[in-house]
Amino acid sequence: MEVEETTIEQNETVEREETENVEMKEIDKETAEKEDYVAILNEKEKHYFETKEVVELGKITVPNTSNQHYFQGATWSADGTCLLTAVNAKGLMIFELPQDIYGKESISKERDINELKPVITVKCGTNIYDFCFNPVLNSMDDTTTYFIATCQNEPIKLYDAFNGNYKSSYRAYDYADELDAALSVCFSPDGSLIYGGMKKGIVVFSTSVPGRDYDTIPLKQATSCMASNYYSSEIAAGSWNKTISLIDSRDYLVTDTLIGHKQGVTYLKFSSNGDYLISGSRKDSNLLMWDLRNRSLPLYRFTRRVDTNQKVQFDLSYNSNWLISGDTRGIVHAWSLFDLDENEFPKESQYGLHSDACSGISLHPYLPVLASCSGQFKYGNDIDCDEKTEEIIENSLVLWWIGHAE
Repeated sequence: MEVEETTIEQNETVEREETENVEMKEIDKETAEKEDYVAILNEKEKHYFETKEVVELGKITVPNTSNQHYFQGATWSADGTCLLTAVNAKGLMIFELPQDIYGKESISKERDINELKPVITVKCGTNIYDFCFNPVLNSMDDTTTYFIATCQNEPIKLYDAFNGNYKSSYRAYDYADELDAALSVCFSPDGSLIYGGMKKGIVVFSTSVPGRDYDTIPLKQATSCMASNYYSSEIAAGSWNKTISLIDSRDYLVTDTLIGHKQGVTYLKFSSNGDYLISGSRKDSNLLMWDLRNRSLPLYRFTRRVDTNQKVQFDLSYNSNWLISGDTRGIVHAWSLFDLDENEFPKESQYGLHSDACSGISLHPYLPVLASCSGQFKYGNDIDCDEKTEEIIENSLVLWWIGHAE
């Protein structure tokens, strides 16, 4: 009897070891495939903007009305199938990538321009503060296809990215037990947590547990923007007091504070390897690149023109070879972080793609496609001079091909 039990245990041990070996081989295979994919994409990225010209793929223009309809930003989904945008006083819109662009290495300069049409529109009754996709969205897995948004006087809301249906809400409350709207939102890298930037800190919700159950990260200032680091437990929280707080998401303690901007910080982005942080602010012509291994001073100061209080987005390519930003003149700046000039500074190219402020920028995760959007708040009559000049108004979303074209 004892011999039989020993034999059974030995067989189970052998089977378990074989299973573990198979699992390890599968993990090693997936890791190798991902490394190969990243290496191929890294080489492709280096050829972006190589021809020094871009090709327009598609466009949509929103008519200007007394309601001030203008684009407030754009962001691609993680799988690159759709683009999420916000239009002031109109709502959230999702656009699909034109079907003929998938898998292309090159396109014709004579290609017809697509008329972009939203496949989903989510109406918002109040001002839209911030929005973002689930960072692990995969259109083949409907459990990941959602996005969140925060609006004035409303809780954080989660929507289905397939049909725009409202799914759940995440509610924070102030000291008087009144609903407190988040000023900014972002997910944890795996999408399991939702961070809401508040007037005096950050609230942390579990994505799977909607309602009013949340943890709080206390801060002394308002959190105007946030970003989470894929390779570490750090959260970056920008503030209108010109500083950036780096927070350990494991114990909610502030580990460092970055100081360098002249005005309130409005947008943050970590590099793909987690070693760098890019920050931008309102009414400040400097984009700062911070080396998180040496945080005393910014590594680079990139110049773009930002004359207003609006958020002007920037983006990094998948492998962080390119930094792209709009500005309030409608110019798109492209810095090649892998190609430095004689002064050891990234080389820059500029493209006049819009006639009004370019507030939204988003690079496709694996194709040489850039989304840019324009528009800004227009005052009825803010010209204090005898001669009236015609004001330029452009509220548009445009897709651009930045790869090889013939």
